[in-house]
Amino acid sequence: MLRWMLLLPLIGCGEGPGPKDGGSDTDIHLGDDTGSGSYEGWSVLADHVGTGVLLSAWSDGDEVLMVGGDMGGGPGVMVRYDGDTLCTEADVADRALWWIHGPKAGEWYAVGEAGRVVHEANGVRERIDIPTEASLFGVWATDTQVIAVGGFPSDNIGEIWLYQGEGNWLPLALDLPGAVFKVWENWVVGVDIVYEIDGTDLIEHPSMGRMLTIRGRAADDVWAVGGLTSSLIMHWDGTSWSEQDSTGVGQPLNGVWTAADEHVWIAGNFGTTMHWDGHAWRQPSLPVTTEHFHAVWAHGDEMLWMGGNLFSPGGNYGTIGRYSLEPKTLEPVPCD
Repeated sequence: MLRWMLLLPLIGCGEGPGPKDGGSDTDIHLGDDTGSGSYEGWSVLADHVGTGVLLSAWSDGDEVLMVGGDMGGGPGVMVRYDGDTLCTEADVADRALWWIHGPKAGEWYAVGEAGRVVHEANGVRERIDIPTEASLFGVWATDTQVIAVGGFPSDNIGEIWLYQGEGNWLPLALDLPGAVFKVWENWVVGVDIVYEIDGTDLIEHPSMGRMLTIRGRAADDVWAVGGLTSSLIMHWDGTSWSEQDSTGVGQPLNGVWTAADEHVWIAGNFGTTMHWDGHAWRQPSLPVTTEHFHAVWAHGDEMLWMGGNLFSPGGNYGTIGRYSLEPKTLEPVPCD
């Protein structure tokens, strides 16, 4: 039985907070611009990659795994990047994979269209599909819990599933009043819906609009991004959600990445690659590409953006943007 708790609307406007007091930057911030808007370390790592757009990434030890697929109902793809080489693995699933996450190195879950779920642990890969025709847009995995979310955007219906082990999934919530797009820890967001998961209960928060992705630096420092015709950025301070200044961002946003003591990095349409440094949204002087980015991920001293010709109904390809100390370009090859 679900417990629904409607929290009082507390959405306001405010200036986005910077890194926590006492926090320190990591290598990914070296070479940031000095106010001129010039970033020498920006580049397109690879373009026209594989046979599908790239929709998300996760670090498996020293390697980054990126997943995606053909938007016309075609197969899923995986791209592997180890810092020196970039290889493509076709037909990872028979449908596109939207999101990937794992509890530890050597184990990950990738979810996608029509209930597809791919699980790999210790080099053994298996399908543990969810009994639904919904597209699964997000997954979050720990050693004790795996949460998959999705729905039917055309009908604006959402679903949340919990993994019970041995290929079994429990429907936590079906027929939610909005497609659910992403999950981070105990938070889920989607079209006009925001929930906290508490065991098998859902705590409902006031609608914030169309939110695509959520990620935080701490329990009282959580960021969600989205928008329909322009950018929308929201922040949770442990008590309430507030809308953040997105002046200069412009495009609807699809992805956000941050972590403890880190900047907030975002991904959006038409090559949007920006970060909040505590004072303003920073970006390259010109977009590195006009393709659309769906997600952003940090790996070592690199920031990576995943996307491609996202709104084409087929004949898709991937695009990978990159920011580090210096630009880099690689030619993809088939994985061994």
